[in-house]
Amino acid sequence: MIINNKLESIKKITELGLNKFPEQLFKKGEDEKVREFLKTYPANYYAIRDRSKACGVFKLKVDYDKVLEEIKEYNLFTINVSSINYVENQLLVGEIEFLSNGEVYATLSTDAAASVRDALVEPTFNFKSDIFDKRLNNIPHFDIIYQYVIDHNLQDSIVEFSLFNKDVGIKKEKVIVYELRTHY
Repeated sequence: MIINNKLESIKKITELGLNKFPEQLFKKGEDEKVREFLKTYPANYYAIRDRSKACGVFKLKVDYDKVLEEIKEYNLFTINVSSINYVENQLLVGEIEFLSNGEVYATLSTDAAASVRDALVEPTFNFKSDIFDKRLNNIPHFDIIYQYVIDHNLQDSIVEFSLFNKDVGIKKEKVIVYELRTHY
């Protein structure tokens, strides 16, 4: 699997049928489509992500009634139901990569209020090892994430995710996938 950019990541997540929060891609000026999305997926908070470049402007907690105001600075962006709506249910967040050769890269946070970016800045766990490393036993719910990656054949991809203690997202599962990366 090769993923070169954020748009290819969105497409691959959909193709693979991975669980995600309701999300839609928009271009500047599509305010009516944004209104329809908000009507279809009502929530207290939404996340807005710049999809025109890596490390673009990301807003995790935008009030329902502020979304149309907040999107004015974006040209290409996604809106999704925010994980902040489930902050009391988040168990683990970050990114993980299981390579075919058995290596593991993990940057994870157990902070229920953390986003993936927060986890990368202030991780609870941050290491490179292999699947036999006993430190993996210290990561809460590691087995769930490992099984999810294996079941969905996501080895050799960086998986940005959150794990919740209840079923969430479009597929009503405990794992949400935000992004897949291989070549960017």
